[in-house]
Amino acid sequence: MIFADSGSDYASSKYVIHGVLFDGTSSFRSGSRWAPEAVRKASHNYEPYDFECDCELLESLVCDIGDTEYGNVDDMIVDLEATTSRIVEDGKVPIALGGEHSLTFPCVRALANKMELIAVIFDAHLDFKENYLGNECGHACVSRNVFGLSVPLIQIGIRSGARDEYERALDTSAIYTMDRIRGVGIKKILKDIAPLVENKAVYLSIDMDVLDPAYAPGVGNPEPYGLTPLELRTAIREISSRVVGFDMVEITPDYDMGISALVGAKLVRDFLFARIMTDYEKP
Repeated sequence: MIFADSGSDYASSKYVIHGVLFDGTSSFRSGSRWAPEAVRKASHNYEPYDFECDCELLESLVCDIGDTEYGNVDDMIVDLEATTSRIVEDGKVPIALGGEHSLTFPCVRALANKMELIAVIFDAHLDFKENYLGNECGHACVSRNVFGLSVPLIQIGIRSGARDEYERALDTSAIYTMDRIRGVGIKKILKDIAPLVENKAVYLSIDMDVLDPAYAPGVGNPEPYGLTPLELRTAIREISSRVVGFDMVEITPDYDMGISALVGAKLVRDFLFARIMTDYEKP
């Protein structure tokens, strides 16, 4: 099964969906390797037309190239970086469906080798550990690894991390915690980060645990007090026009009744609709 309304051939496509079947460093709930299939199935629940954007995914030239399964994190990093590089070199926007958050690092590295980049990560967790369970490339280290590429980092939705992670992250990243978001609202946060991303290529990563578990209970490391799907959609729409690479990670379908996959599929479609609308507006 392919993602709904993604029947374009690769050559004529502009957006390329790729499933990454890997959760080898998951630390609480495993099973995110099954998420790409669940998200694809959920995507067929929705209409191809979006009223707010006044466009259809049938017109969007989306290609789904299927899944790649990995046995260990090192193989995943090498192969996914190469795959992402090929997609970008072919003039397309890569959309990675995880799988766990460790996949963001090779995707960002592939793009950072080709352009000046800023990474915007929506996540409940800082993921700034030096290593976790003996692994320096695991899901709990991904933001530190991205920053290690000299890629500026904006983290939104944070509400969990060790003391030393906060100390490292505050020295290196722009961090917007949930307490701050609740105090001023997501639109004010987006206004604050607008100068940071203006005229820059953006890599956008969405760890689904940024959402409150009331909306996305089936994730690897759920944390209460998160964003709502509408707040996340608002952010995606605001940032989408500058996005050159996108991923959605950490859905674990076995822990809910398909709720998180339904939300995840909708958010991927929201990103595509927003990009299509922007493309149509260009002269």
